[in-house]
Amino acid sequence: MNSLFHKLFPKKKPIIAMIHVFNGKRQRQIDKALEDVERLQRGGVDGLLVENYDCGYLDANCATDEMAERLAEIALTVRKHSKIPIGVNVLPNDYEKALSVALSTGGKFIQMDHITGDFVGCESVEAGEYLWARKFYSNIAVFGGIHPKYYELVEPTCSLAECAKKAMVLADAVVVTGQITGDPATFDDLRVAREALNEHPLVVGSGLTPENVRSQLAIADGAIVGTAFKKRGVEPGEPVSRELVERFMEEVEKIR
Repeated sequence: MNSLFHKLFPKKKPIIAMIHVFNGKRQRQIDKALEDVERLQRGGVDGLLVENYDCGYLDANCATDEMAERLAEIALTVRKHSKIPIGVNVLPNDYEKALSVALSTGGKFIQMDHITGDFVGCESVEAGEYLWARKFYSNIAVFGGIHPKYYELVEPTCSLAECAKKAMVLADAVVVTGQITGDPATFDDLRVAREALNEHPLVVGSGLTPENVRSQLAIADGAIVGTAFKKRGVEPGEPVSRELVERFMEEVEKIR
């Protein structure tokens, strides 16, 4: 398939691991990120996604220039120590800063929590402005979310299938999640999205585990994984467990 997603991740069913960045001292943030990178790469993941997880999903004041500079420094350090593609997600859904950080750090993709639909308490993505911005970042892939976790849809809005069809025009891969971090997408949601997208890349954005990886990736083309690689989930300072990464990737290899 001739898509940015498949060019970035030629291996079947790629797993993109989260590098969660929390508030803290600069050097500690960098050291923590590098520790996670080393364990994730040795465990066999296919990509890395750096995210300012300490920002709330609806906290529009969080995506400051200072925060973006901090994230860029960490992303650049991760990229220099990584042999696999890295990406950026700037919460809350600031695709312009994410594209800028990705370009300046050698990132190959960004994630947007939502790319279509209207949600309570946050601005919708204006398609014209977004497409104009993308002209300057045409080599950076965009993974765009539909009906994402933590966001409340405004009614009336597009159904999951309708949002998926709109998103496939805007994003190189479409992301479907559960309701909260660590919560898997439902089989019905994945099935509906798959039917709407046809062969367009579909990515699971939450809740993948060694126990459900076979059933979820029977439908989706890849996944973004964070919680499953940490013993206490997404807690500030919680390190990636190489043991959990290796166990997870063993299950992925069985279906590749």
